[in-house]
This record gives sequence, structure tokens and C-alpha cells, in this order.
Amino acid sequence: MSDLLQKLTSATLRELASALREVPTSPELSAHALQQVVGGALLQESLQSLAELQNDGWTTTQIATLADLLADSKAQAKSPEHLFDLVLSGPDVPGISTRDTAAVMHSLIEDCEREIILVGYAIHDGRHLFEGLARKMEADPKLHVWFCLHVGRRHGDTSLATEIVRRYAVEFVAKHWPWRQQPSVFFDPRALEEDASGRTSLHAKCVIVDRRRALITSANFTEAAHRRNVEAGLVVSYVPFVERIAAYFDGLRETVLQRCVLPTGVT
Repeated sequence: MSDLLQKLTSATLRELASALREVPTSPELSAHALQQVVGGALLQESLQSLAELQNDGWTTTQIATLADLLADSKAQAKSPEHLFDLVLSGPDVPGISTRDTAAVMHSLIEDCEREIILVGYAIHDGRHLFEGLARKMEADPKLHVWFCLHVGRRHGDTSLATEIVRRYAVEFVAKHWPWRQQPSVFFDPRALEEDASGRTSLHAKCVIVDRRRALITSANFTEAAHRRNVEAGLVVSYVPFVERIAAYFDGLRETVLQRCVLPTGVT
């Protein structure tokens, strides 16, 4: 077991702890759920190691606590491998660990205590992707959650910019966020310019948690991107780096972005 734990980064150990706590009454974590966390390359070794601990009398809750303690210990180390963790999603390649982006995002959200910033370009079927975040917000109304999203003018659409934003807000609530507790949503109004040559895109994709950890990824907020596509990302636990990312979007919110007012009662 010690060899396996040395191979897992602090971020992966936290994801493992989170997954174990979701099945505290089950005798073991399913192979599929475990593969989402550690990837295919380490799946069999992980299954064997967990089985050994359980045969020695460890419960899933105790193993989760052990994983968290090891993650804390690794996070305090100065080695770059503990501050930056690759998130590669897609078909397995021998010797290379892959993980679902959705599992990584879920772990980050579960670990959040104060603030979550989500930045994205495209959203599809957000009801499933954001359900865990909605539960977190319902349990803690003080949690500050805000989105920076692309609200753009489609080719041939001559509607007023205000009408495009209104339609987007209605669609966001109806398709992606049907819950009572709503996040704050911001967009870049330059994406609504009538002259196509002057339009911009809010194309960044990242999740920033408590200004201490961030996922920077090629993946949009879609089921395909988070579970099936070939995507590449990085979980950053180097606080000065994460604070700089958060400060950039703070600055955009204060100087460039505009608020998208969400309707209530839309299902």
C-alpha cells in the first residue's frame, strides 16, 4: 500500500478520500468509481491495496481519513509534483494515468470552504455537472459562487444585446441551474458586438477554489468534455499562482465584465 500512496499526488489522494466518503456503508469502492480517480494505469494496484486495508479491518471512512492526512502531508512539501497535478482525460495509454475531469472538479468543489469561481466557454446539460455544487450552496448559503461565462452573438443574430443576454439567462436557469440558490453570473459584453470583427470570446476554462487550488483545463462544462473527450488540464495548489489567477478575474469583473441577471422560478 505504501508504494501506491507514494505514487498518488495530494490532489488524487483528496479525490480518493471524497469518493470513499460517498460510499461509507458499502464494503468497497467500485472499480469504475476508483478508475475515475486514479486512472486505468493504477486501477488494479489500487483495488488490491484497498482490499488489503479492508481485510486488515479498515473501514472506508478510516481509509478516507488516511488519504486526507497523507494529502495534507504532501501538500506541505515543496516538491513541484505536489503543487501541480496533471489531469489527462481520454483513452488509457500504457504507463500514463488518466482521470475524468468531472471527478477532479467534484473533488475540488467538495473541498471548498468559502468561494468558487467557475470560468467557462460552453455549457451543456449543466443540471448534472453542477448538481454537487448546488447541494454545497444549499448547505452553506454563505458560500460565494460566481461564474464567468461566454454570452455571445451568433452569426446572423441581429437582436439587441440586452435581448441576447435575457435569452441566455432564461436558458441558463432552465437547462443548467434549476435550483433555488443561484450563483452570480458575469459575461464579457464585447462578445455581443454587432460587428463580427470586433467580437471577443471568453474562452478560458478553469475552476478556482478558495483562492488556493485551481483546475485549469481545455474542457468545457459539458458531459462529453468531462467524461469522454481527450482533454488536458492541470490542478494547481501553489497558492501565489492561484491567487494571481483569481485576481485576474476579479479585475475583469470590476472593469470589463457585466452581470447577467438570472430569472427566478424558471424550470
